[in-house]
Amino acid sequence: MQENTLQQERKYCARLGWALVLTNVMMLVWQLWLTGLAFFGRLAGGVSTYMLLTLVGYYLPALPLSYWLCRKIPVPPLVSRPVTARLVGRWFVIGIALMEIGSIIGTWLNDLVYRVARLEPVDLVSEAMNEMPLSVVLLGGCILGPLCEELLFRGLLAKRLARYGQKPAALVSALLFGLYHANLSQFCYAFLLGLLLAYAMFYTGKLKTSVLLHILFNLYGSFIVFLLPENGILPMLYVLSWPVMTVAGVILLVRGRDTHVWEHGPCAPSMRAVFGNVGMTAAIVVCFVETALMYI
Repeated sequence: MQENTLQQERKYCARLGWALVLTNVMMLVWQLWLTGLAFFGRLAGGVSTYMLLTLVGYYLPALPLSYWLCRKIPVPPLVSRPVTARLVGRWFVIGIALMEIGSIIGTWLNDLVYRVARLEPVDLVSEAMNEMPLSVVLLGGCILGPLCEELLFRGLLAKRLARYGQKPAALVSALLFGLYHANLSQFCYAFLLGLLLAYAMFYTGKLKTSVLLHILFNLYGSFIVFLLPENGILPMLYVLSWPVMTVAGVILLVRGRDTHVWEHGPCAPSMRAVFGNVGMTAAIVVCFVETALMYI
């Protein structure tokens, strides 16, 4: 890559990095604002309203601004392929397997950090989910959250990073997606799911594919469990479904590895362009700082 071209590509990637920083900063400001309103009793609607607004409210101004910031970055065209039930079902099973494997690794890393720090291990994600009303889990965590995250990480980041090829774009956007969760418990499975969601979008040429899959994953992983009775065969079947689909998903993933389609981009892959700029460096630093603060 020529030096003048490298400089231009760095500017493009810096804008993507600043878009992530903008989203993180607005998230922090929004949470502080809502906390202040709740503290002074000026937030109507109680806990449900507070949690729902905290989950997705900051995306409302952040997403339009992020897209505006990156508006000059060229977006390579995608090949359009039909979205079939069989294809979605296959990716769903593979995604459940990735979630389970990533969750096991993430939980181990999370506990390791707590042991090294000589602190009592805490599952921050489970605690937060248990405190949320069911309506917030459904609307915020399973519909609006996935929609906004797909618009940001696949629609904004992955599509524009596809300039360097779809495979590098999926890898980088998945890494940033994992870091964005700001905790080790979710990082591993968010990274693995980010790869799958990016591939699904690239393969079908449609962002709605990754949005649909993301919603299905969140529904199955966090919402359905609240609807199950405490006793009986349904909870047992749900628990058993995870190892069964994990085995099936790994088999599907391994058997289909030679059929994966990754398109090349108009530019040669260059990690110097992607990470060698202030914007992307700032985005990664912010994510690491947020992760560290979770353990303090």
